[in-house]
This record gives sequence, C-alpha cells and structure tokens, in this order.
Amino acid sequence: MIGLGDVKQLLTQADDHTLSLYLLVDPSVRENQASPPAWRIWLKNALKTAERDLQEPQRAAWPGIRERVEALLQTYAPDAKSLALFFGVDWETIYRLPVPVENRLMFGQPLLTPLLWAIDEYKPYLVTMVDAEKAHFITAYLGSAGHQDTLTLEIDTDDWREKTMRATSGAADKLVQRSARDDFEDRVEVHTERFYREVAGRIEEMMQAHKIGRLFIGGSEEAAHDVRRQLPEKAARGVVDVQPIPMRSTPNEVLNHILPKALEYERQQEMALVEAIINQAKGGGRGALGREAVLAALDQQRVEMVVAPWPLNDAELMAQLPLRALEANAALELVHGEAAARLKAEGGLAARLYYAV
Repeated sequence: MIGLGDVKQLLTQADDHTLSLYLLVDPSVRENQASPPAWRIWLKNALKTAERDLQEPQRAAWPGIRERVEALLQTYAPDAKSLALFFGVDWETIYRLPVPVENRLMFGQPLLTPLLWAIDEYKPYLVTMVDAEKAHFITAYLGSAGHQDTLTLEIDTDDWREKTMRATSGAADKLVQRSARDDFEDRVEVHTERFYREVAGRIEEMMQAHKIGRLFIGGSEEAAHDVRRQLPEKAARGVVDVQPIPMRSTPNEVLNHILPKALEYERQQEMALVEAIINQAKGGGRGALGREAVLAALDQQRVEMVVAPWPLNDAELMAQLPLRALEANAALELVHGEAAARLKAEGGLAARLYYAV
C-alpha cells in the first residue's frame, strides 16, 4: 500500500536531477495494442524533448539516467495499468499502479502530483462480506481488491441433547419437543450474535492495522446490518454503505459493486471539505482562499491541509505545490467535479489552517 510516508521517503533521495515518468501501459487501451504500443512511441518522443530542453547543470546526469530508463523498459511486459517511475543519479523507485494515469515526463525536481492524486482518489477501503456462517474481509485500494481474511461460525451441537427422544403422540410430549426446538434455536441465535460481535471486532482491528477509514459491509443484508449494529463507535463512523453483495463474489466483483458508491462518497466528502474551508475563510476563521493567500500561509507554517482542483492546469503549480505542502508538513487534497468547479470560482486554491490571524 503506497502512502504519504513512501512519498516523503522518495523526497529524501530526490534532487534537481530526478527523472519523473508516468506511463499508461494498460494493454487493454486500444492504442497500446498496436506494435509498438502507443506508450513506447510517446516515451521515445518525450525523452528526446526532455534532452533538447536540458539546462546546462542537468546535462552531466542525464545520459546515465536515460540509459537506465531505456534498459529497464526495453523488454518490459505490462503488469499494471500504469507505472510511476523516479530515477536519480544512483537510485530508482518504481510503483506499479492498477489505475490509469496520464503520460508525463519531467526532469528536475520530482513530479509528485499525479502519484498523490492516485493515492488520494483511491483511498483504502475495507469490505466485509458476512452471512450467518462466515465472514470474508477484503481490502480495496488503488482500484484493486484482494482477500485478506475469513472468519467461520463453528457450532458443535453434539452435546445439545434433545429434551425428549421419545416418539409419542401425547400433548405433553409435543410441548416438550417444541420446547426443545425453541431451546436449540435460542442457542444458535446466541452463537450467531457472538459471531457477529467477533466479526465487528475483527473489522475494528483491521481498520486500525491497515489505517483504513472507510468500510463497506456486504453479503446477507440481515447479517450485514446486525454486524453494523455491533461495531464500535469509531469503526461505525467509517461505514460508507451496506450493500447486498452475493457472498460468492470474487474480490474484483466486490470492487465493481462498491466502486461507484465509493467514488460518489469521495465527491461528497470533497464538496463538504471545500464548502467548510470557504466558509471558514470568509468568516475570518481557519481558512485561506486563492493562490497568494495559500502560498503565504504555507511559508508561515500555518497550513494543515492544502486543497487544489484536479487536474491542475498550471504546470508550475503542479510541480511545486506537493513539494511546498510536504515541506510544511501539510496534507494535500485534490478535488474533482463540482468541488473543483466551486474551488476555481473562489480563487482556485484553498487551505485549512491551524489557526486564524
């Protein structure tokens, strides 16, 4: 799982002689089914353009970096939708991304915005598939999903003796037999409720262990709602939706079920965030609007979170904003759709501040 810590680690290696390269290598894209694929043609041209535009201090480092990039990709067979590659004079870092990114190349300071967008757009989710007998736990991240764990309800009924074993027709015996069935069903219900509490506890453990703040519950609708009622308060706040997803679904099928709702939820969260910051800024609170005000607040170390529209059409801002934010220990949130349009109408950049001035 790629996180902000990985990006910060990357920055400890990067300098002004870093090649940042994003490639859409997805073989399902029609242009990539040609020979050679479109991404190889784009890369060849982009490397030529970058070499032509080199500044004098960059020329010594360029040939070795270019040679290593070309050697790495010469025989590369796509095993992801996209690649994010960072090459320095004596180091390299490669991320295989299961989401599409636009082809980009930059030589100089590292270009982090597309990588941060992918991390931000596809936040980690926990999906719990549960029925009365078992529970599957699936993590979904960066547009892919994988099975992590399974719990199974095991009930040993061998020692649950029937209150009566006689085959009689008397009313009293029928009453005893009915009482025995009720007792059996009550015991099953107790074990099932205990199982749901165990599932809820495992959800809390996994959300904490994997630093996941968003949760879907699927499977049997009745079981899913029972588990939701058993969740501790913090885990319950992370529930995005309860959906009747068939237990037999594969992780990828589960992902296809939840992805539309997950993206809708992200858009709603983004709009709420943008509106809150705008209201704070206009009310003289912990908010800043517009490029000048936000960059000044970053310089003053007052920024908790920078919010910018995606895609960023300003090339300079795209290159510099993540670096400025990370240097100031500020989070960077990239918003889309209506939230991006709302932000652009209010100066194009916003920040949530630690304190107002």
